[in-house]
Amino acid sequence: MTAQAIPAPVSQTKPATRLPLAGSAFWPAAAIGLLLAFQLSMVFTRAINWDEFWFYYHVADFARGNLAQPLQSLHVRLFAWLPGMSGSGVDKIVTARLAMLGCEMVTLGAIYALARKFVERPVALTAALLYLSAGFVLQHGFSFRTDPMATAALMSALAILARARLTVLPLAAFAVLVALAGMITMKAVLFAPAFLGIAWMRWSEDRFAVATAARMVAAGVSAVAAFAALYWWHSAALTEATEGTAMAAGASRWMFFLGVPPYWQMGLKAALTAPVLTLLALAAPFAIWRSELTNGAKWGLTGLWLPLLLPLFYTNTAAYFYAFMLAPVAVSVVIALKAALERYSLRLVVAVLAIMATGVFAIEDREVIDRQRAVVETTEALLPAGTAYFDHNGMVPGLTKANWLVTPAGLEDYRRTGTPTYRQTMETQAVPLLLANDTTIEAALESQYSPLLPVDTAALRDNYVSFWGPIHIAGHEFAPGTDRQVEMLVPGTYTVIGGPAEIDGTTYASGSLAEISRGTHRVVTGERPLRLQWGDNLAPPAQDWDDGELYVLF
Repeated sequence: MTAQAIPAPVSQTKPATRLPLAGSAFWPAAAIGLLLAFQLSMVFTRAINWDEFWFYYHVADFARGNLAQPLQSLHVRLFAWLPGMSGSGVDKIVTARLAMLGCEMVTLGAIYALARKFVERPVALTAALLYLSAGFVLQHGFSFRTDPMATAALMSALAILARARLTVLPLAAFAVLVALAGMITMKAVLFAPAFLGIAWMRWSEDRFAVATAARMVAAGVSAVAAFAALYWWHSAALTEATEGTAMAAGASRWMFFLGVPPYWQMGLKAALTAPVLTLLALAAPFAIWRSELTNGAKWGLTGLWLPLLLPLFYTNTAAYFYAFMLAPVAVSVVIALKAALERYSLRLVVAVLAIMATGVFAIEDREVIDRQRAVVETTEALLPAGTAYFDHNGMVPGLTKANWLVTPAGLEDYRRTGTPTYRQTMETQAVPLLLANDTTIEAALESQYSPLLPVDTAALRDNYVSFWGPIHIAGHEFAPGTDRQVEMLVPGTYTVIGGPAEIDGTTYASGSLAEISRGTHRVVTGERPLRLQWGDNLAPPAQDWDDGELYVLF
């Protein structure tokens, strides 16, 4: 009798879960997902930068029926729905940031699509991760500015030029994207080397066929025509006599420089917060031209690399600029990146990028945005919508900014012309609010060395009093026993605080209201200090002002 084989017992243990292979595309894809989650958190918690307020102010002003410039203002139409939403100006900018995060994701997709022209999938995804993990991109890639929109449009156009069939629909999409980018920001022209390099690569791939050249020229002409059509349509809503060509000429005076880069500190920080990308970018030209790529591909990658040189001669290279500039550069390094990944583990490189980006995310100051929200909400509740005010950057979109944008370029123009614009404005309209949300305005109010003209400095110091935090209300303060003539440049209803007081021969008790016209008035006080404050018994918030920073440094 033969022995029957005893069946082996069935194992009750589950098979061990295996991690994806070290060279798998899973790792850079997972890291990209993690960093996008970081950014989604930062959309709601990162401080609004000053120019994000300015960017939204134009949207709110357009909703009031005003369009002051034809170029670099197309976003007012794209976001025309925003002012109708509930919430403060800060809340609306946060909402707009979600759209910008979507633009950044389009840019990541375009980086991947372009990189796949030259390298395999894991390397292409790592190129996108290189871009996203760069410190300034992580912080500003979703900001409410021109950069995310223009970058998404331009990188998508480059991907079409590099990879799509040169038929009518792709070329039409290319033309529209380029035209949109040009209308969004004039610095779209800074991507010209990238487009020339990719165009040369595409033409060389088609053996320099005349038909291919004709199609690309037609696409370029169509882009110019689309830009002209958009300009004509958009500028028809202008409410001021502003010439687009004059604006472009004015911008050109400060766009470029020779010598030491004015923002070299930011360039250094950009390199230090993206060291892997920086090293690969430095090695990229050597890797490209020593590779076995065709000459056309080499010129294509070189064109994508050339924007890296912009900080050496282009002026406005603040932190947010790197979200614009580094997109093509991240593609240009793929050959150097591929060589590095042949020596170092993909998981190791991805881990380094993710850890460094996590460090940038971890040190974010998440309290500043609450301070900003308090200022905007307090001011919007304090004064009627549309009230004129002075500030740095249009921080309160519900009100109407009555002065120029206080930037170094604006300040230089102001000093060069020598026109006391603050005083002149106060002589023609009531400006009851001054928001000291910038060091220039703070210095004009408090410093011995005011950056404003003496006439304007005196007008601000003599006609505004501190109210709450950076908020200053039109008003005047008098010591006991005062009897003097005082010029009041902000007409309206004033509350007498600490009186009684005699104004132009009429006595007012403390808490009473006085109608004061623009001009010189005689004020006589009693034995108590007197404060004449614009408005009907306006009161600051019950909580004390949190005396901290109003913006985050780059």
